[in-house]
Amino acid sequence: MSRSPTLPRPDLVIFDVDGTLQDTCQWWPSVLRRGLAAFAAPRGLAVELPDDASACAVIGKRDAEVWSPFLPTEHRHLWPDLRAFVVPMECDELRGRTDYLFPGVRSLLDQLRRWGVRSALASNCRRQYFTAVREGLGLGFLTDWQFCLDSPGVACKADMLARAMEAAGTTAAVMVGDRDSDQEAARAHRLPFIWRRNPFCDLPAVDAVWDGAPDTLFRLLDLPAPE
Repeated sequence: MSRSPTLPRPDLVIFDVDGTLQDTCQWWPSVLRRGLAAFAAPRGLAVELPDDASACAVIGKRDAEVWSPFLPTEHRHLWPDLRAFVVPMECDELRGRTDYLFPGVRSLLDQLRRWGVRSALASNCRRQYFTAVREGLGLGFLTDWQFCLDSPGVACKADMLARAMEAAGTTAAVMVGDRDSDQEAARAHRLPFIWRRNPFCDLPAVDAVWDGAPDTLFRLLDLPAPE
């Protein structure tokens, strides 16, 4: 794994959300288990409620990859119904009183703005959930642009990066994410990729590794530490 001490200073930092800025593992496993049980019972589905590790393993994936693994094989075609049932529960959680952003994320995004470095979100989710992330966690206010799978001109995460760079009028961007889909999107545009370290995957050949501390990311981006 390549671990560059610094990268070229960017004009734009594009962040994944779940697992990168938001500590989704704090709430997702319990909400998934509760929603899956309530969905399965009236339909007579024999489901195995996932443990925390199994639930968190799908974070950052999209659509069927997120939902179908938790249904019996013969009923996996019901994943859109499961999603429609559970997403409102997710949104209620995100609009509650708990701040699920990782420590330091708010000050990190605020400091980037103070330095004139713009920021964007790129998330493999759909509009309903993304709206709750933007409004409930305040990430819509803290970042300059936000893109998800339902954004205009977007079919994949690589498209989100393209739209973000178009909006910012720059190609001097860096992608920060925690999963392979983030790395693949960065590679599609030949952008530096910073892996947000996590216990659920280990990505090869990244440009840098971030432990979550704001000062570490500033150093990796060749930005001065805040005074």
